[in-house]
Amino acid sequence: MMKKIVLSFFLIIGVVFATTAELEDTLQLDGAISEISISGGKAFVATERGKVQIVDLKTHEVIDEILYPKFEDFMGDLQLPKVFSVDVSPDHQIIAAAIQASRGGREVYIYKDGKLTKIISRKMHLPVVKVRFVDNQHLILGLSGDEVVLFDINNKKVIYRNSVGMSFFSDMEINEDKTKIAITDESGDTRIIDVKTGKIVKIIEELNKDKAFDVDFRNNRTFTGGRDKKAVYYNLSTDKYRVFESDDFMVFSVALSPSGKKGAYIYNDKFDIKVVYTEEGSTITYLRGHKSTPGAIKFITEDKIIVGCDDGKIFFWRLKK
Repeated sequence: MMKKIVLSFFLIIGVVFATTAELEDTLQLDGAISEISISGGKAFVATERGKVQIVDLKTHEVIDEILYPKFEDFMGDLQLPKVFSVDVSPDHQIIAAAIQASRGGREVYIYKDGKLTKIISRKMHLPVVKVRFVDNQHLILGLSGDEVVLFDINNKKVIYRNSVGMSFFSDMEINEDKTKIAITDESGDTRIIDVKTGKIVKIIEELNKDKAFDVDFRNNRTFTGGRDKKAVYYNLSTDKYRVFESDDFMVFSVALSPSGKKGAYIYNDKFDIKVVYTEEGSTITYLRGHKSTPGAIKFITEDKIIVGCDDGKIFFWRLKK
C-alpha cells in the first residue's frame, strides 16, 4: 500500500512539472530595464539610462537604439533620463516613449523615420507614467494622478482627460483590439476603461488587498501583482478569478500569454518567476537564475518569455515539455 502511495505522489509531481524551462540566451543592456514592448519580431526595451534599445528576437542582438535628451536635475546638473514607458504603433513605424524631464516633469517623444520629435512638453503638466498606442494617430496616456488621457499625435492635442480613481496610478495595459484598457493603482483595484469615451465600464475590487504594481491584459483576461504578495487572475468573460500566492515577496511584475491561459509572476526574493496555468491554478515551471529584480516580463508567444531585470540583463526563456 505504501509503495502505491509513494508511486502516486511521484506521478503527480511528474504531471505538475512535466513542462520545464530552457534558458535560450541572455543579453546585457545599458541600465535597469523599466519596460519591454514586443512588435514586428523585435523587443523595444526601455532603460533607466536614457535609451530604448531594440533587440532582434531571432538573433537576440541589439540592432538599434534611440537616445533621449538629458534633463537638468534639481542641482542643475545634466542627467540621463529614465524611460518610464515605451510602445510601438500598430503599423510598426512609430515608437512612443515617456521620459524623465527637468523640474520633476515628464515628456513624451515619438520616433519615426529616424527622427525624434517631442509631442508632449513638461510645460503641459501631464505627469505621464504609461504610453499605449490606440492607432497610428492616437495615444492613451496613464497619468500619476489616476487619470487617463486620449491624445492626438498629429495635432498635439488632448481629446479627453478623465479621472478614473482616487489613488496614485501604478500601471496600465491595453487589450489587443485597442478598445479597452486595464488600470491598477494604490487601492489594489483594477478598472477597465473604454478607450473611446475614457469611462469606467467595470471595477475588479478587493482581490489585491493593497497597492497593485503591475497589470497585463490579454484575451479579455487581466493579471495583477501587488504589495499584498499576491498575483490575481481575472477572466472578464466569466467573472471567475484565481489568486496566486508568492513565497513571502511582493509581486512587482506579472505577464499573461497571448491566450491568457498561462501567467508568470515574480515568486520570491531569489527573483525566481513562477509560471502557472491561470484557469486551473497549477504550476507549470519556475524560471530561475535572475540576479536582480525582474522589472519587466513579457510572453512573446505561448511558450517564449522575455525577462528584463534591474541589472540591465535580459533573459530569453522557452517552455518545453
